[in-house]
Amino acid sequence: MRLAFLTGALASGIGAATLALLVVWVVTVLIGSSAPWTLAPWLVAGIVVIVGAGTYVAEREAHRRTMARRRSLGEPWAFRD
Repeated sequence: MRLAFLTGALASGIGAATLALLVVWVVTVLIGSSAPWTLAPWLVAGIVVIVGAGTYVAEREAHRRTMARRRSLGEPWAFRD
């Protein structure tokens, strides 16, 4: 399950980073200066880490709650990790 959570976290981090780069590009075009590109590496790296970590934690918590709900339905032996 951890590999699935890591894959989902990586995918969401990359997607958020792509959107951040799009925003930086749009701001660069609107301003007419290349100054926002100096922030892009730090911004993208930060967004990948924050969104990826948040997604990983959220997926683990959702899985934990789902399994707890299943175990509470009366067949705890069927839903062990």
